Amino acid sequence: MAADVKLDAIVEALEMANDSISCYLDVETGEVHSITDEEFDLAEDPPTDIEDLPEWEHEAVNLARSIHEQEGKRYLALPDRFDVHEWAIMDRFSETLQNAQMRNDFRSGIRGAGAFRLFKRLLDEYTLWDAWNQFKQLELRQMAIRWCEENGIAIRQA
Repeated sequence: MAADVKLDAIVEALEMANDSISCYLDVETGEVHSITDEEFDLAEDPPTDIEDLPEWEHEAVNLARSIHEQEGKRYLALPDRFDVHEWAIMDRFSETLQNAQMRNDFRSGIRGAGAFRLFKRLLDEYTLWDAWNQFKQLELRQMAIRWCEENGIAIRQA
């Protein structure tokens, strides 16, 4: 039986989703682990002798080995940056803006090259950082809840 997981831990993992970090849920403990590509590389065949590594890397490389061996059983991969798709979240945020000029600026600003940079500039210009952060948090929470439901994971709010 899977352990309960803190919803906030899943949301945090979704926030950090990027090209070089993968996040996994340990269904036995309910813990969320982040592993870098480098740690996975060190753990793969031929496995690096753990004693050849600095002591601070031992735990992470051992965890990477465990995840590699038990992925899909004990460890479930959380959605990655492609699943999170921040551009789509930015697009949905743009649709929520009541002011037509703002909405148009954001909608056209996220089309084409430099979309993320322009989006951030528009957030500054219209002082919408708080609204964006709240919207993004809600989107990530909903994604985390859906993922937990799809995987039969019980959620703890606290």
